[in-house]
Amino acid sequence: MAAEILIDAHTHTQPTPEAGRAFVRQWSAGGDREGTVDELLRSMDAAGITRTLIVPWLPAQDMVAEQVSTGADRDAAVAAVTDEWRELNRWAAEAVTKNPDRLACLVGVDPVLMPVELIEAEVAERLATGACGLKIAPMFIRARPDDEVMEVVWRCARDHAVFVLSESGALSLDGGTGWGHPAHFDAVLRSYPTVTVQLAHLGQGAERDVAVLTGRYPNVVTDTSLRLDLEPPAHTADLIRRIGPDRVLFGTNYPLVDQGAYAAALRALPLTDDELELVGRANAARLLGD
Repeated sequence: MAAEILIDAHTHTQPTPEAGRAFVRQWSAGGDREGTVDELLRSMDAAGITRTLIVPWLPAQDMVAEQVSTGADRDAAVAAVTDEWRELNRWAAEAVTKNPDRLACLVGVDPVLMPVELIEAEVAERLATGACGLKIAPMFIRARPDDEVMEVVWRCARDHAVFVLSESGALSLDGGTGWGHPAHFDAVLRSYPTVTVQLAHLGQGAERDVAVLTGRYPNVVTDTSLRLDLEPPAHTADLIRRIGPDRVLFGTNYPLVDQGAYAAALRALPLTDDELELVGRANAARLLGD
């Protein structure tokens, strides 16, 4: 069967059922998923997913602002949120150590809140203990990927020879042009040709710009997270072909969506067996070094 074995290249698996349910409540319309590793492994087995990438991420600046609004000292709030994020990174790397054949993970950072020296140390430590790449979310960092403050991310990725997964899309939280608009990655891709950048969500709302980038640079890919249940299958298949089946990775954004349902949706796309193999497994295997 086509795409019998899949790799999920984008999830937000959580350390505890409480954290998973809170994550789903904050970012999704519903669902009773716990988002834990145990639940994920059961889901993977049922869906024919051999490997899953955990993406440790927090809306850190929003969390700091919320604490400050209730009277907390800003420096103390930044320190507390940074510590929480580093603990999430540590947990993700530990989960990979416990499940090396099934899981992979990234290192999440925010170059606005975190000093350069801290990012350098955090990246080095987590990559040495199980992580395989970096994660940024320009929409929540409030900085474009080509902003000078982001340079530490690209430099660390280059120096450690790892990839970067970034949130991407046309819109920002306030309805303006997205900080993570695919067009803002042009200079990064040109300046760091050895760093592969994985643009999340097929560049939501800016898919044509993603196709421009894949036609221009060999070091950019994208993923299907949060997108396989939004468009008719024929439209999604056409979009994948315009971007390039060799540049699209299967991703879900579990636990915000049902991983098994997304696996079924991918397999139902009107793509050839070779195209499904690329999107469902081969592209991610190449990126993760499998």
